[in-house]
Amino acid sequence: MAYEVNKYNNVFLTSVADGTIDTTTDLRLVGKNYAGYGEVQNENFVHLLENFANTTAPPKAIIGQIWFDTAAKKLKFYDGAKFKTAGGAEASASAPSGLTVGDFWWDTVAKQLYTYTGTGFTLIGPIASPDLGTSIISPAVVYGTLTTAAGPHTILKVIADGKTIAVISKTAFTLDNSKNAIDDFTVIKKGITLVKSQTGVSTDDFTFWGTASNAAKLGGFTADQYIKTGESAFISEVNFGDPGFQVGDGNDLRVRVENGNDVIVENRLGNNITFRITVTDDTDERDIAVVKSTGIEPGVSNAYTLGAITKRWSNVYATTFNGALNGAVTGNTTGVHKGNIIADDSTVLINATTKQIGFATANIVGTLTGSVTGSASTASNANQLNNLDPSATVPGTAISTIAVRNSSGNILANQFVGIADKVDRTFIDRTNVIVDPAWADGTASTQYRTARLTATAYSIVARDVSGDITANIFKGTATAARYADLAEKYLADQDYVPGTVVMIGGEKEVTASDVNTRAVGVVSADPAFMMNKDLEGGTYIALKGRVPCKAYGSVAKGDRLVAGPGGTAMAAHGNYANVFAVALESTGTRTGNIIEVLVL
Repeated sequence: MAYEVNKYNNVFLTSVADGTIDTTTDLRLVGKNYAGYGEVQNENFVHLLENFANTTAPPKAIIGQIWFDTAAKKLKFYDGAKFKTAGGAEASASAPSGLTVGDFWWDTVAKQLYTYTGTGFTLIGPIASPDLGTSIISPAVVYGTLTTAAGPHTILKVIADGKTIAVISKTAFTLDNSKNAIDDFTVIKKGITLVKSQTGVSTDDFTFWGTASNAAKLGGFTADQYIKTGESAFISEVNFGDPGFQVGDGNDLRVRVENGNDVIVENRLGNNITFRITVTDDTDERDIAVVKSTGIEPGVSNAYTLGAITKRWSNVYATTFNGALNGAVTGNTTGVHKGNIIADDSTVLINATTKQIGFATANIVGTLTGSVTGSASTASNANQLNNLDPSATVPGTAISTIAVRNSSGNILANQFVGIADKVDRTFIDRTNVIVDPAWADGTASTQYRTARLTATAYSIVARDVSGDITANIFKGTATAARYADLAEKYLADQDYVPGTVVMIGGEKEVTASDVNTRAVGVVSADPAFMMNKDLEGGTYIALKGRVPCKAYGSVAKGDRLVAGPGGTAMAAHGNYANVFAVALESTGTRTGNIIEVLVL
């Protein structure tokens, strides 16, 4: 009869039938009347004695079962879910799961020990991983030199990846490097001292970053030399007066106050170095004015305005005035006057002999070049005419007027009689030509046209840089041709190089010739006359005249030629039925197989 096996807590484990071996667990349970049970029982005792020693865990473990992991050399127990280390820490490269509060984990990569809190891991030590370098805030006891506080001094060293980058101290002293050297540290200040900051300013790129409530020095100068009151201000010590401030690596620009109230902006470079007033708009940066030791100039000649129509200077005083003058003149102007003088005085007088123009009691003395707008009793240079007209758009309306430039600077006239070195358009007389509807107005018999290099309708033909002219269709008689053959376009079954002999055939109209065929011509490189030129995709075939031609075999000058293999020509040798050309030279005089032939 089978018997039941219960665990220690009286929980049923399994039922073992008579005469059988039960394998529910890692131990084999023997049923009643099982023959040979001694071996099984003895092996069970051995497995218990060695705690199932193996590199792999027992596959049928029950809660509380012990297993010796021969690979890790660890004794482990089964908690119902996994085998856990019975003593010591779990060792792995990543954090293990299934731990209980207080269990240890040894990080095999960082070589650090952690304890499990129930929700995460807390580092026990070491604080810095040896493989990652020493990064720590470390307390230390150091000594100063005899000339300062000797110590001992308790400090904190801020170490990043093995290098001390800052020291925190409550006292100031000079480090005694013979007793306790710290690389790149000599003077230790109260508070935080950065590496390589022996004078209070770091000589390396180790810098304090962030917001500081105050600073003892700025650029090496003490903070009490910089005082901000309201707007930014630079006020120096009383003993130095008001020297202001300087800008530039060589103190190039200086702003200061002299005599209490005189504000001075000074260029200190010397050697006639300019002082520029520059503004930036949406497109670029530009100089508005340039101050030199010789005077003030605009950044670009004739580009900027001093004042405006609505914002004018009251009075301008100068010894000499050069330029166009627009406005009231008080006093005499002497010299050569070029430009327009516009007067509102109704008593303007001009002296034809002295060239003087009178404005009340003031005279303009000198040569006058230009026009005078206003009331004048005489105008000797204008031949008594005062009717100026900038337009000549309708014939007859500008008769007996003086032509002046219009708003574009052009002078318009119905007809110009004289010599001109340049002309925009040329007069074309089409009186005896039938009016073309495409012409500008469709009815005019005469027009003015512009010369063009391209084949543009209703334009005058002009030669290009090579002396050539371009036209869509040439109508007229040509007395000479540049090239030597007459050619016509045919559709070829493939692209053939010039000199290829062709015959009628192939997938299209012509193909490369072969022996015992009738050749119709030779592919032309530069045809003199091109027939059927609008055929799309065609190839020009020389039907008459002189062309280069591929030769096959030996050909002598004067030989009559017939079609040869592969698009060549060969000597007829008595077979004159299919002669299509005559050789103009021998193959023996050529380095290749191309010779000049006359296509008959």
